Amino acid sequence: MNRSPWLLACLLAACDCGGPAPARPCDTNTDCPTGEVCVDMRCQEPERPDAGRDTGPTCIDEDSDGYGEGCGAGPDCDDTDPTQTGAERCDGLDNDCDGVADEGVLSACGNCDPDCRSVGFGPGRMPFDPDTDESDGVGLDDDGALVLDSRRINTNFIWIANTTEGSVSRFETTPPYNEVGRYYTGPNTNAGGYFVGNDPSRTSVNTVGDAFVGNRNGNALSRISVLGTDCPDTNGDGRVTTSRDLNGDGRISTNLADGEMLPWGEDDCLLWHKNLDDALPGERLVRAVAAQDIEGPDGELREYVWVGGYGTRRAVKLDGATGDVVLATESPVPTYGFALDGAGKLWISGRGQQRLGWIDTTVCVDDGSCAVPICAATAAEGTECDGAVKGSIPAPHRPYGITVDFNQRVWIGGDTPGTGGRTYDPHFSRYDPTAAAGSRWVTVNVAGASPFNHVVNGIAADASGWVWGAGWNGGILRISADDPTSWIMVPGTEGLNNKGMAIDAEGKVWSITMNNQATVVQPGATIDANTVTTGVASSIVGSYTYSDMTGLQLRLATNPRGYYRHVFESCDEGITPSWGELAFETETPAGTSVTFRVRTAATRADLDSAPWVTVAMVPPDGSPASIGTALMTAGVEPQRFLMLEIALRADRTSAIEVITPRVLSVDVQHTCPPIFG
Repeated sequence: MNRSPWLLACLLAACDCGGPAPARPCDTNTDCPTGEVCVDMRCQEPERPDAGRDTGPTCIDEDSDGYGEGCGAGPDCDDTDPTQTGAERCDGLDNDCDGVADEGVLSACGNCDPDCRSVGFGPGRMPFDPDTDESDGVGLDDDGALVLDSRRINTNFIWIANTTEGSVSRFETTPPYNEVGRYYTGPNTNAGGYFVGNDPSRTSVNTVGDAFVGNRNGNALSRISVLGTDCPDTNGDGRVTTSRDLNGDGRISTNLADGEMLPWGEDDCLLWHKNLDDALPGERLVRAVAAQDIEGPDGELREYVWVGGYGTRRAVKLDGATGDVVLATESPVPTYGFALDGAGKLWISGRGQQRLGWIDTTVCVDDGSCAVPICAATAAEGTECDGAVKGSIPAPHRPYGITVDFNQRVWIGGDTPGTGGRTYDPHFSRYDPTAAAGSRWVTVNVAGASPFNHVVNGIAADASGWVWGAGWNGGILRISADDPTSWIMVPGTEGLNNKGMAIDAEGKVWSITMNNQATVVQPGATIDANTVTTGVASSIVGSYTYSDMTGLQLRLATNPRGYYRHVFESCDEGITPSWGELAFETETPAGTSVTFRVRTAATRADLDSAPWVTVAMVPPDGSPASIGTALMTAGVEPQRFLMLEIALRADRTSAIEVITPRVLSVDVQHTCPPIFG
């Protein structure tokens, strides 16, 4: 049939030629006029399978939908409702009268939009893959759920320096306290004495469990991974070679022919070794080491480590991942020991000057910002230097070991010159920088506790309100953190030349002695309830070590964290998507949280510079959450690519145990608008 030119032009121009009005868009039937239903997001008359057909004299169709008794389309499940035809369709209604709407006809997003797509991760879906997707500090549990990786935040190890051997040992902190690794910390091994060879002394453990070991004599620092046989292949030979207990006797043989300990430079778990001669020229006494992990602006973990030169009186900040020097600056006091607090202040035991110093690492971030005058307080309370980037105050005695407790109070061990026939008068002190003037220092002289005739060396705070001091020959001190005048010498720990002090993940107290063994104390609830085990870690050698050997002190000041990121690609190039719901299933025990953030860009390369937008924080938010709404609220246009970040955190109130949130599943929805040709 010929069509008139006028009609053809009208059709091509989509003009109003007197035809029917275009179908009304809809999401559900409630958006449509009476008598119409929503199909494929457009309002239309209900389908009538028998329309135009002879239904015969026996067809009873009360609602005129083509279904009914005796009708060719079959019976009607409800002949009073034209939407209930007996055949299910995606319209939000129960078309087949079985009590369930839209079963079997929903889109991948669980709605009636045929253009909606959903990508899901988790058990029963596409598995989370931290090895392929960008991630840090997370792994999978036995169920395939995303968790804070216990290997990366494992607090169940202690790193003890074998000073005279030039190595460091890694022990499990759960009975039977096996030695699981032993690593040389530099090329000058087995010197057999102090202040010669590598001379490793100070150890510090970061929040992923790796150890930084300072070579006191060698002017060098090494980083060693906690992952054992899961360490990276640092020498690129296609296999991981590292120290391990091959015969299962709970100790590492130092006979290299046995293969349990490797020669210097051959262990893949030695991540890097940094000589510090450029940053600390002429230094011979690296006497302070402190790991510092900082959360970057995009939620990533930035690893650093601070090293102190005692003779040069300098503090050096290194990139924890590479060992590169970030800054080197003058220290307010000679650096005998470091401890970081939760606000980023690096506290310094200044034994050579009988002063307590600090550097505010949130301000001192490069050589320029660190080049500030040092505030040297004359009064013991130090109030005149409050707010100083660098400062020092007089200490009530010569400081030795140093730590910061959970409530951000600074503790030092130490001594004064002896009286009454004693070589030393041992002391410990607590400094509270937030207390009112006149009440910041609390000092205790423990010289009267026979046979105490030496120094309180290492000092450590646990998460249960106790502080522990290592007395050289007077035993282990148990001190009330809130009332330092309440303390005891733990029976059974005397005379063991206690040097180092550390707390493990379960709250057990470790004293590293100069008698080539460790003492472990299991504290009870009261000050005099203590179970003592001696002779632990009997394979250590000349262990002159008393810093944060487990990383618990750092964990008390920072929160375990990790993240998982995945990039989603939506529509074809040039087509703008609609990002829909983020559905998730999580478990967040008390003290944990999960945050979902996104960023979007037109190309994959542009994602890295796109702004982050928070979609949900659990708690308190629940599933689902709208990605589109979050982007619109932030004024961000949706683009073709979307990066989802799942950030897991645990509060430091849970530092006495490894606790983690779980992310069991996530689903991300998007819609690409249909293209009409």
